[in-house]
Amino acid sequence: MTTNSIGNDMVEFAEKYFSQSPASDALSTLSKPVFLANPFAELQNANTLDEKTLQAKFIDIINQQGLAPGLKMDFCESRPDNAEVDQDRQKVDAAIWREDLAPTDNKPHWVDQLIPVEFKAWESGGKYQDPYHDDPDVPGRVVVRPSQLRTKNIGQIISYAELVFAVQHRLAVFMLVVIGRACRFLRWDHSGAVVTEAIDYYEDWQFFCDVLWRISRCSNEQLGVDPSATRLSDADREFEDMTLAAVANEGDLDHTERQLGVPPEAPFTFAYVREMFSKSLDTQWPRYKLEVPDGTAKRHFLVCKPVFRANGLIGRGTRGYVALDCTNGHFVWLKDAWRADYLLLEKEGDILAELRVAGVPFVPTVVCHGDIREQTTLTSQVWEDKHPLPGPAPGPSHVFDQPRASSSSSKRKWTDVEDSGVHVPPPKGLSGTDLPYREDCPLRLHRHYRLVVEEVAKPLCEFETGEQLVSIIKDCIVSHHRAATIPEKPRLHRDVSGGNVLIYPQIFDDISGKYHLKWTGLLADWEMSKPILADDKRGPRQPERTGTWQYMSVALLSGDKNVEISDELEAFFYVLLYHAIRYLRSNLTGDTAATYLDEFFDQYILVEETYRCGARKLNAIETGKLMVTNKLELRFDDHLDDLVATLLRWFRASYLVSKHLRRQEEEKRQQELQKLVQARMPPPPPPPPRDPSHPKRQQSGLRKPRIHDIDKLSGSRSDHTREEEEPTAKQWKESKMVQKHVFMHDLLEQFLVEKWPVDDKVGDRIPKTWVRAPLGSTALPATKSATSNKKARVGRVDEPGSAQKPRLRLGFESYGLTIPQAELSKTARAQLELGSA
Repeated sequence: MTTNSIGNDMVEFAEKYFSQSPASDALSTLSKPVFLANPFAELQNANTLDEKTLQAKFIDIINQQGLAPGLKMDFCESRPDNAEVDQDRQKVDAAIWREDLAPTDNKPHWVDQLIPVEFKAWESGGKYQDPYHDDPDVPGRVVVRPSQLRTKNIGQIISYAELVFAVQHRLAVFMLVVIGRACRFLRWDHSGAVVTEAIDYYEDWQFFCDVLWRISRCSNEQLGVDPSATRLSDADREFEDMTLAAVANEGDLDHTERQLGVPPEAPFTFAYVREMFSKSLDTQWPRYKLEVPDGTAKRHFLVCKPVFRANGLIGRGTRGYVALDCTNGHFVWLKDAWRADYLLLEKEGDILAELRVAGVPFVPTVVCHGDIREQTTLTSQVWEDKHPLPGPAPGPSHVFDQPRASSSSSKRKWTDVEDSGVHVPPPKGLSGTDLPYREDCPLRLHRHYRLVVEEVAKPLCEFETGEQLVSIIKDCIVSHHRAATIPEKPRLHRDVSGGNVLIYPQIFDDISGKYHLKWTGLLADWEMSKPILADDKRGPRQPERTGTWQYMSVALLSGDKNVEISDELEAFFYVLLYHAIRYLRSNLTGDTAATYLDEFFDQYILVEETYRCGARKLNAIETGKLMVTNKLELRFDDHLDDLVATLLRWFRASYLVSKHLRRQEEEKRQQELQKLVQARMPPPPPPPPRDPSHPKRQQSGLRKPRIHDIDKLSGSRSDHTREEEEPTAKQWKESKMVQKHVFMHDLLEQFLVEKWPVDDKVGDRIPKTWVRAPLGSTALPATKSATSNKKARVGRVDEPGSAQKPRLRLGFESYGLTIPQAELSKTARAQLELGSA
């Protein structure tokens, strides 16, 4: 099975990543140790040692023998870091630090680690613990063995690498895994991992010592640290600037909705923005100065702890910060991500600027943006280098020797995409050989990108009333409508989700000259948007369909179709429904509400190796009712009940009509195909002449069934073909209500005219004590990770009509389906990230 790990010969790995180029001045004085005997002699029988003994002896040899001058390897599993850094309280066995940064308290100190080190005994319970296996038939090929123990071990490795990426600014994370007398080096980036063949450090001690020496001479950048992010010390002026900017200011503007006497004098700062920045200055997190391109120039911004961090190692790795602009001292929002590096995929900053020029309201305002120093992931390039296309190479023959070029003739295969943990059918029209990516490559290429916008918005969950929630979603529908109707270049967002519908306070004046401060919607994250073209023959711009699983329409999750306005409007409906269930008053208790959210938004089923819409959401659209149990229907306050019921009826009608039309198209296609086949078939030979005197003709009084008799005998099959009746005239009419924005917008506006309750928000309905049931259980309760709005779980349907068998509940963040993994078991993470399930 395809995985995100690419095997590599150790010598090749060392030459590529730990080159013998001259070291920097700080490292050039380090002398190479000379050994007359094997420093690992006492580990000759390492395969018989338990993990603790192996770990202690190995670390002692590295440090006492000076195998990596200027570096120090030490234990760090005694106590975890503060929960503000790592809420999972993980403890990797050991790590390598620069000598001057090495801790003495045996904590992981994830913010300072250069190279995490994991130790495993050679075997446990008679089972080998090495998570990887060297293919004896293919030199350099490393595969993952799908045993439960090895999968668990890989899950640990993934979680450690993910945490280093989260708390540091990294291009890559190198790791050392020691299993008995064998060890492997890994290099992780947001595409996957390059894994070396196993090294016997006792037999090949000279080679292993040379690798450690090379590592000691590598710069931080060579070891994966991002040079565009300058870490600040408390002696730096920018460090003090951040401290001063976090102090409350009496001149800051309260964001409470109200009428203003006079408009505030610009520029001004909302009080909540300064508060968000102040909270981000966590003493457990390092402060950084980040560079962002601004045309041909560079601007710098100061950040600390991210406000938002997407979970998951493979993919965009998006982080969002409240940042301080070094140019003018203003607070801005900075997005740091690894965007898909495909020729036809537009940069989000360019899209936002285009929307602003077109007058699209309720979208962020770009300050600056751009790719960071040509930084790209390398793992996918390693794969392409090891799997060259036949004939002349489409680009550089060696990805490490030459800059990455756009491979306009490269291709990629949909069915090989496994790191996302879910397969959603590709958009229609996938054909041709001029796609801007290698179709056969199972890994993605990502490019480092930063975007800075003026608006520091609030998450949607901070709405205050149901009326305000509806109003914010209405604003975002306006934004979506204006973007989809731009005369020159209409555009669909294609990732409407709870995380992309934000709150931003704005000041308006009315016809009487009075000013009002009002919370409005802000439709963000346009990175996945795509122009609406009448005849788009360019093919897909990236290998997977985009969207956030929980908010995608039933039609998109149930089959192969293009994204349409109706799908986007259905996503807005799910944003409303999710936040209403989670935060507004209803007839559900806390545990029941949490379970229903999990079932409706997070479950999915696996049919013929393809992930499809979960049963709860599908049932709601097919029936037009939000049934919690057979006898309990979800209810809110009257206004919201009526609004949800109306929208649900419209989307049900749209789904039934679309399904009916697809069925008609399929029947027509089958009839045309049958006619074509019959036209090409030779006429049947004439039947032999009948002989009335033949004995077999006289033995039976049975007759051949007539046509109407066949219909009677096969009545069950005829009933099956008619089980889905044609939509009613009312449903045909209601289906048109979600083909355009205007009807849904007007419906929301109509309900906003009514007087809504002011106390309908009752807080988070998901209890902190609520947990998801264990893996493989069919019990309803789920995990704290279900409190996130981006995750999924798996059930399997082995054949049509069979019962659902919940198998695994997996969280994931993929480029197309972004869902977090923070609280996943390490086994689930490994199965997801490495395709080893």
